[in-house]
Amino acid sequence: MSVVKRPVQLDQIMRLGSNLDIRREDFVLYIDNFYETPDLVYDWLEGQSYPYWKYTGGETRNSVDYNDCRIAQRMPGFGSQIEQQKIMTVLKLCQENFWQGKYRIDFIHEFNCFQTIKIFDTKLQHYPHIDSSLLDDDNCTTLNMLIYMNQGENGGTAVYNGELIPNDEAINVLYPVEERFKIERIIPAKYNRCVIFPGNRLHGAYIDDYRQFSAENNSWRYSQVLFIHPATDKMHRQVS
Repeated sequence: MSVVKRPVQLDQIMRLGSNLDIRREDFVLYIDNFYETPDLVYDWLEGQSYPYWKYTGGETRNSVDYNDCRIAQRMPGFGSQIEQQKIMTVLKLCQENFWQGKYRIDFIHEFNCFQTIKIFDTKLQHYPHIDSSLLDDDNCTTLNMLIYMNQGENGGTAVYNGELIPNDEAINVLYPVEERFKIERIIPAKYNRCVIFPGNRLHGAYIDDYRQFSAENNSWRYSQVLFIHPATDKMHRQVS
């Protein structure tokens, strides 16, 4: 049976919401109601194929204990007025709350798609990692921008206190976090919620109930990710 594929204008279905609810709590910027039509984004995600990532040869637990995948889709051109408005609004908020200079960004829509094959104890969570140097100040570090795309509330992103450890995510993306780290806070996931926080903080995806994202139920955890860098690299386009 063939599947009908339909063209889509991503800038249209991913246009910025008209009723943003913005607040900052400590080092985390929250933007609720981020997309105007989040259900269309969700439906588009549900219709995609998900390429595996973070796996290596026969050692990996990816595709054995869980499915860890990522979609990478180039944004439909910075020339799109809709996309430009969204990016400019986000960067203005970053300048108001973090680095006040110019930024560089990668014009790619990336979605992490995670699903369990086995049901795990919540003591196992995604590997704590950083996306910028631990030595960076909060106001000049790379910023992590996440958009949670699952209805209901289940976990979010954990921020940890502890020392950085070697990253073995390609072998196993899950780690017994409580053995080495103390949870500083859980940034709570909520459907269509965008959060922006400094990438120099140890962090990782956090799941309260793995059954919600199980292969048995054909359900996935979706989170969109974008990295926003203070503009110091001429190889990237600078946006102010």
